[in-house]
Amino acid sequence: MLDSCPPSRPVTLPEGVSLRRVAEVLPDAREVGAHQWADTPLQLREGPTPKPSIPVARDVMDLFRLLAERRAPYLLVGGLAMLTYVNGRNTKDVDLLMSMMTLRQIPELVLEDQNNYLARAKFRSVHVYILLTPNPLLKIVAEKFATKHRFDEMEIPAASVEGLIVLKLYALPSLCRQKDLDRAAIYETDITMLIANHSPNLEPRAALASRQVELGDKKELEKIILECSERAKLLRNRAGK
Repeated sequence: MLDSCPPSRPVTLPEGVSLRRVAEVLPDAREVGAHQWADTPLQLREGPTPKPSIPVARDVMDLFRLLAERRAPYLLVGGLAMLTYVNGRNTKDVDLLMSMMTLRQIPELVLEDQNNYLARAKFRSVHVYILLTPNPLLKIVAEKFATKHRFDEMEIPAASVEGLIVLKLYALPSLCRQKDLDRAAIYETDITMLIANHSPNLEPRAALASRQVELGDKKELEKIILECSERAKLLRNRAGK
């Protein structure tokens, strides 16, 4: 059973909302995470899961202020970026897209793990996942699919709808090979909702993602795009849009 649960409220980051709302989203997601459930099959098999640390609201806000003060070129991606376009996509971490050079200029981001294209870091109490632009596709997204989301205190650079679709399409074949079905299902739902809410031009975005994946994954991407488009159409029809 759940030990505790904060009051239910819409999860969204509309234009003009305070950065404090961003700072509330991450702790809320941590509070209702799977670690709260007692006597689940996973816990019975592997033992109790320790409760993760809760991000401090001030730390979340200070992270974005620091990036602005340093004039660091980056994009907000992942779940927080999704929340600027669709409702209800909760997230526990901050996901950023930046170059290795930019990362080196922010020593306050304490690295925990890193490879050529991905780094895990912490800013005080905040978990930060960083996509690194030596990856050719990530560099294209950073250069061509950047926009800005206006919060009350500042504008935050963020991936556009099309940029998020490209990133999720690119990641899906790898998730399926790893049998990470939970994340694959979330990514497919993200793509579906972005299509349903914003009707982006999919053909060039799908072609861009396809050029960066293995040959055997291209047909799988075509299938995913078709299925997501059909689900989005069905949702719009049911909503009378």
